[in-house]
Amino acid sequence: MITRLCLPGAQFRGVHPVFSAGVRRTGFRSLRAVLALVAAVLVFQPLGHAQQQSGKEPFIEPAEMHSKTKARALIATQPHVTGQWATLPFMMPLNPVHIAMMHNGKVLIVSGSGNDPNDKILQAGVWDPKTATIKTFLISYDMFCNGMIILPNGQPFVLGGTLKYDSFLGYAKTSLFNPATEVFTSGPDMSGGRWYPTATVLGDGSVMVLSGLLDTSSTLNTTVQIGNGVTWTAAGTIFGGAPLYPREHLLPDGKVFEDGSNPDSQMYDPVAHTFTPVATTIFGKNREYGTSVLLPLTPANGFKPKVMIMGGGEPPLITNTTELIDLSVPSPKWVSGPAMVGDRIQLNATILPSGQVLVSGGSTVDEDPTTGVLEAQLYHPATNTFTSAGNMEFARVYHSNTMLLPDGTVMAVGGNPTRGDFEPHIEIYSPPYLFKTDGTLAKRPVITKVTPTAAFYGSKFSVSTPDAASIKSVVLVRAGAVTHAFDMEQRLVGLSFKNVAGVLQVTAPAKGNLAPPGYYLLFIVDDAGVPSVAQFIHLSQLTAPRKR
Repeated sequence: MITRLCLPGAQFRGVHPVFSAGVRRTGFRSLRAVLALVAAVLVFQPLGHAQQQSGKEPFIEPAEMHSKTKARALIATQPHVTGQWATLPFMMPLNPVHIAMMHNGKVLIVSGSGNDPNDKILQAGVWDPKTATIKTFLISYDMFCNGMIILPNGQPFVLGGTLKYDSFLGYAKTSLFNPATEVFTSGPDMSGGRWYPTATVLGDGSVMVLSGLLDTSSTLNTTVQIGNGVTWTAAGTIFGGAPLYPREHLLPDGKVFEDGSNPDSQMYDPVAHTFTPVATTIFGKNREYGTSVLLPLTPANGFKPKVMIMGGGEPPLITNTTELIDLSVPSPKWVSGPAMVGDRIQLNATILPSGQVLVSGGSTVDEDPTTGVLEAQLYHPATNTFTSAGNMEFARVYHSNTMLLPDGTVMAVGGNPTRGDFEPHIEIYSPPYLFKTDGTLAKRPVITKVTPTAAFYGSKFSVSTPDAASIKSVVLVRAGAVTHAFDMEQRLVGLSFKNVAGVLQVTAPAKGNLAPPGYYLLFIVDDAGVPSVAQFIHLSQLTAPRKR
């Protein structure tokens, strides 16, 4: 069913198949209109849970409410410094537990039972930010608490889900979603159930999956598998004390770094199928529902991988600390990073085309929106500092997500501290780079054409723009797939380029370990730090993935 997204007012308890009653047209046909409204207001205003498994039962989040207020923009006094938050004038009609950006610019939303064991109407949806519409549809099994990535062909790949609540059992099923037809089809079953698994796209385009609770008992699936959406191959055994929903990052050398929630970070070798301990965090305890980000890989930093972990903890002990590790050195060690503005659990972190990281949401007490951390922050890798990114309107706790959109803004959705209820308001963050010092919208560089839109590793492609002379960086940002305080897909890779007669001649990443095959958001960024609206580009390799 396709509906216009709802205006505030109607109650949304659980997920229901019909939302036509009370649905009205909104005055905003796109995010551009919302930004225009925000800018107009500024002109007239004076500037003024389930993670650790270690010889004990896994940590399971206690809940698996939403306030109703009139939608409004929170006016920032200096949007060119902090950015600007705005609440859209319509609601999300299903619990957005899992979200993925597709290469057509639409967002896949997977809810399933939506953390309500009594809700037997299992749903997913597709949100089109440009038209402010959502198509909701039934799904054949409960995909709640799955792991989701995007295959090189652009299809979201859903792994596992909820076979049973209390005690939880996971599905061995997988599903593939076709962005063109908006239909799920069955994929290959995994080695056993996986409830709260993590998947990682490797450098050859294959997919590694691990962790999750089994379909026969609420114990960890210890098998590691590598597949391609058609078949699976056994790829070792998970390390002792592994968490559910581990945080993982593909590194430029082809290995996979794991860093949470467990304090003993690990390195997985997809060729040898083995894990090796790397370093122990300074925090020294589990960072349940903290988050982790692979910082930008750019020519300027030699594509040296650095990872940052933030927040989380062992409830009731929650932390505001961050740590960083340089994985390019022979003996990596965690070092302290800057403290966040407050303790955060269930937070989100989103890489921007500027290379900054938006850190937002979470709460100082797990699943308590009254302790929600409304102030967002921007992390600046170059200076290793945080600055304020303004205040959100709504607390974003368990099952909340943030994700970069093609227009360079960030969507914030969800929040589900108690079963059967969720936060339906959608917030949009417009980063400082979208504003001039007087609060009006900045002039953005424009991509008029990308040739070809499918590039091979190490090949050249051209970007036509009338702003070629002012472009200082060209970056690829992998389209996100987010759930449970972690984006399993995001990475930013900087590209080398030359301005040749007003056309940018760009060199694609050298290999898949830098940027795994698939679709990316291509941004050009000018000398004022303002990014273009992205265009999608597809990266692939000339030869087929190696057999395992």
